Amino acid sequence: MLILSFRDMTVDKRGGVTVATLYDMGAITPAEAWSPAPGYGKGVVDPSTAGLAGHVCFLVHGFNVDRDNGYTGLGVWAQEFAGSGPLPTAAPPLDLRIRDVDVLAPVLWAGDWYLPINYPFLLPDIRLTAKYFARFILSLPKAVRRVSFVTHSMGARVALETVRATLAAQGQRSAPAFDTAILTAAAVADDIMDQSDFAHTVAAFNRFVVVSSMDDTVLSGAFPMGNWFEQLLWLDDPGRDEALGRYGPRLKAGSAALQKTTWYPLTGGYNHGDYVPSPGNPLDVPNGWSDKTRVVAQVVEQTFVGPAVTVVQASTIQPVQG
Repeated sequence: MLILSFRDMTVDKRGGVTVATLYDMGAITPAEAWSPAPGYGKGVVDPSTAGLAGHVCFLVHGFNVDRDNGYTGLGVWAQEFAGSGPLPTAAPPLDLRIRDVDVLAPVLWAGDWYLPINYPFLLPDIRLTAKYFARFILSLPKAVRRVSFVTHSMGARVALETVRATLAAQGQRSAPAFDTAILTAAAVADDIMDQSDFAHTVAAFNRFVVVSSMDDTVLSGAFPMGNWFEQLLWLDDPGRDEALGRYGPRLKAGSAALQKTTWYPLTGGYNHGDYVPSPGNPLDVPNGWSDKTRVVAQVVEQTFVGPAVTVVQASTIQPVQG
């Protein structure tokens, strides 16, 4: 398993933004335990010799996630999606292996919470991370043909800004094709895919999958106030105060995203922490999986594998006028 980091790894909290560093965890087996956080395997590796090829999928955590929690939660995701986890033999058994993806790489970025008001000040760090992430994507071996993202919360903004920066930085070297963006509990405006700043980003992707919940108390409480404050600081940050991860996609009738977006509104009390496994929680086993995180993971797995997702019902997106 590979881990891609854009944060200072010498500290577990309040790490600064850094250029891309790729770590090789080595082979991950079903016996791998993710609490406490394991070491970094074989250490730093060169992307050109790390086996990156085919379809590469990056897993991106959200805000208020320190180094170790991002590492372990996304590590559990990657473990099962790669077919190397314990769930196939758990009770009930569940096979989450994604066969349409060749390489899965958790992404760590400096999205730590460290002051009550630091969320609105996060955008410059996100954009700097996106700049470095774009450089990394443009430096990938030519054997990498497709790139996808699975994100949680503010990780959606990291991914979208990264693709925007990648498209803007293309020169003699073109980026791989951008295949799929799965945005779970996305802490971005619900109209972000119709914003002019992201028009080229939306056009570059083959498809979007939005997973949302009206019961998300973070996106109903902290997001509107934080987004409002953020827009007072950064005038180039438009968008509504309604979160994509709560209300689902708000798309105009002629939206370029309309025909390439699938929306899964979750019911049954899904809160912001019910999307990614929490290995440190002793009540959820193995490796922090709960019934709710399994459902979200099935949406991810079946998006890539097909057929249509059956664990939750997709909802028709009703275009808005104006």
